[in-house]
Amino acid sequence: MNHPFPERLRTLQAAAALRRIPFLRTAARTRNTAGTVAIVAAGIALVVLLLPGPRGALFGAPGAVISNLRGSSATDSIVKGYPRIYSVKLNIDLAVRPGDGRTPPIAPIAFQYPHTADLGQPGNTYLYAHDRPGMFYGLHNAAIGDILVVALAADRKLYYQVTEIHGQVAWNDFAWLRPSGDNRLTLQTCNFSGDKDPRFIVVSKAVPADQAKRLVGDL
Repeated sequence: MNHPFPERLRTLQAAAALRRIPFLRTAARTRNTAGTVAIVAAGIALVVLLLPGPRGALFGAPGAVISNLRGSSATDSIVKGYPRIYSVKLNIDLAVRPGDGRTPPIAPIAFQYPHTADLGQPGNTYLYAHDRPGMFYGLHNAAIGDILVVALAADRKLYYQVTEIHGQVAWNDFAWLRPSGDNRLTLQTCNFSGDKDPRFIVVSKAVPADQAKRLVGDL
């Protein structure tokens, strides 16, 4: 395949300390994090009780602050807009935005790795997001054959079927960024919380709308 990836791979490896692909947690770490969040939330509630003024004032905090405390979910009231990626089964519902390859902010966004194929175009579109509810946490429950929907607009949807699941990918294995001759969506989240811990990758390939709808209905 004639493409500049080998040269880009060397560039990425040389800059790996600055441009590592995102990382996240195992289920055990998620449970620990949930406990920590609960303690923090309880502390905030206590502070609110001690503060002067209306005790309901905290609930007027910006949505981004609340999301950072509790993660995101597919039932958020956040207006995500288009394009977006979603799966009811996997509890994924995210806007898709350009990324820079660095660890992303905690937000209901799937970031696209630089210089990968545009959504809906032939090639390899590489998206990454945190492993929180509503984000890419549900990828850990994915199965071969699952359908993911990419909505480019309210009346324009693309469908991708999961074809590969790789749960222990080295952080510096950039082969997954390579261009491809088909139309595929490569999704990444993480297992652990260290910079060099393995990543969790799901590969899906475009399928016709009627085939996808036979499996999941008219989403």
